[in-house]
Amino acid sequence: MRLKDKVAVVTGSGRGIGAAIARGFAQEGAHIVLISRTASQLEKQAEFIKQYGVQHLSIEADISKEKDVISIRKKVMEQLGRIDILVNAAGITMVSKSEELSLENWTKCLDINLTGTFLMCKELGGQMIEAANGGKIINITSIVSHAGIPERAAYSSSKGGVKQLSQTLAVEWAKHNIQVNTISPGFIVTEIVRDLISKGIHKPEKMVARIPAGRMGEVEDLAGPAIFLASSESNYVSGTTLIVDGGWMANGYV
Repeated sequence: MRLKDKVAVVTGSGRGIGAAIARGFAQEGAHIVLISRTASQLEKQAEFIKQYGVQHLSIEADISKEKDVISIRKKVMEQLGRIDILVNAAGITMVSKSEELSLENWTKCLDINLTGTFLMCKELGGQMIEAANGGKIINITSIVSHAGIPERAAYSSSKGGVKQLSQTLAVEWAKHNIQVNTISPGFIVTEIVRDLISKGIHKPEKMVARIPAGRMGEVEDLAGPAIFLASSESNYVSGTTLIVDGGWMANGYV
C-alpha cells in the first residue's frame, strides 16, 4: 500500500501501458482517475479498478485540446479534492519515411504525444504547485528518445521532446517538491505493437534477437517502475529516465 489514499491521474489508461500502470497504482491503494478518448475502454478499465476498493473517476477527454485538460483538472478537484500523481501515458505512433511524412501526420503525432503531455503537466502540475503538497509526475517516453529508428521522425521527435520537457520541469519544480521523471519502454506488447506486427512493420523475431532478456515486454512490466517513481521511495529521484527494455539499449552486440 505504498500509494494509499493518493490521487493518481493516468492518461491513456483505457488500454495498454496506461491501463497497466493504473491497475498497479490501485493495487497499492491509490484512488485512480482514468483518462481516455474512448468511453468503452474507460468502462472496461473501471471494472478492474473497482475490485481494489479504491475511488475511481473516468473522464473521456482529448489531452491535445486545452479546454479538455482544463476540464480534467476541474473535475478531479471537484470530485476527489487533490492531485498527488500524474502519469502521462497517452500517445500514438507514426510510421513513415521522412521524405513522405505529411505535415498533418507530423502535427497530429506531436499534438498528442508532446503538446498533450505539456498541457497535462501545466494544468495538473500547476494544481500541485498551488496545493503546496508536492507531487510526482511520470511521463512515458520511448527508447526512440535515445536511439535512432528509421521511419519514426515524428514519433521520435515527440518522445524526445517529452524527455527534454520532463528534465526542464524537474529542475523548475524541484523547489515545489515535485519530482518529474520519465520511463522509456522498449518493445512492449501493446495493441499498437500488435497492429504494427500484423502489418509487417515490426518483425518479432528480429526484435527479440536484440533483447538480452529474450522476450518482448508486457505492459505489466511497466507497473513496478511507475509505482517506484510515484512513491516516497523515489523522493530524491528527479529529472531522470528509467529505461525498461529488457537490455535492448545496453546490447552492443547485433
